[in-house]
Amino acid sequence: MTLRLDDWPVRALQATLDLSGSPPISGELPPLWHWLYFLHTERRSVLGADGHPAPADQDPSRPGRRLFAAARIEFERPLRLGESARLTESVIASRETQGTSGPLRIVTHEYRYFQQHVCCIREQRDIIYLGPHGPRAGAAAAYAEVVPPGPPGWMDAVTPDPVLLFRFSALTFNAHRIHYDRQYAASEGHRERVVHGPLTAILLAETLRARRSGRLRRFEFRARRPLFVNEPIRLIGNPSADRITLQALEPAGAVAMEALASG
Repeated sequence: MTLRLDDWPVRALQATLDLSGSPPISGELPPLWHWLYFLHTERRSVLGADGHPAPADQDPSRPGRRLFAAARIEFERPLRLGESARLTESVIASRETQGTSGPLRIVTHEYRYFQQHVCCIREQRDIIYLGPHGPRAGAAAAYAEVVPPGPPGWMDAVTPDPVLLFRFSALTFNAHRIHYDRQYAASEGHRERVVHGPLTAILLAETLRARRSGRLRRFEFRARRPLFVNEPIRLIGNPSADRITLQALEPAGAVAMEALASG
């Protein structure tokens, strides 16, 4: 798949995140903002009850639940706006395991982004598919136990409102109903609409970009607990000699997402 990296999605995300400064017309794409491009556009008739297309090997009579659980991204060189890029994607692993509320499957996808025949970004994403049965405990089976946060080197705060979630869903063509349909989110055991994992990861990366110059070489994250609309999130950064530890905290103080970044 090949397309030109138009600057409109960048300008739209900058407005969505309420970032100051002039949107770039050309130049380097900020880290993780490649998620604005190469979006899947399946027809509505092939989507499941949750708003996602079902995996090809899933029994349509037994729909599951899908979670973006983790990713590992290597930045060989930045993608440049205004130029054509090419994406390749493949499934590199799939395994069945047992969670606290039942069986689940972890599927790892690999994505490679090219410009001028050079691989610029390598990314592996872990997608968790939960079974349709068992207790609806906010998909707790997919999340690790609570991890206490470390002392912050810096801390920002953001409260995601419904408009932020709506705009991010639109920008990433994400129809997953847990992000905008309160009744559906409740049916999955959530107390409110859920903040997108990629949105939380971008917010963490932006706290780093606001404080650190220089090129990011690697960024990895893992979701541990869900975050919810209209509830404050604390974004913590802890730099060390060779890497920066980043954490997104829920209101009670537990780590909802942890990330590592290195230059």
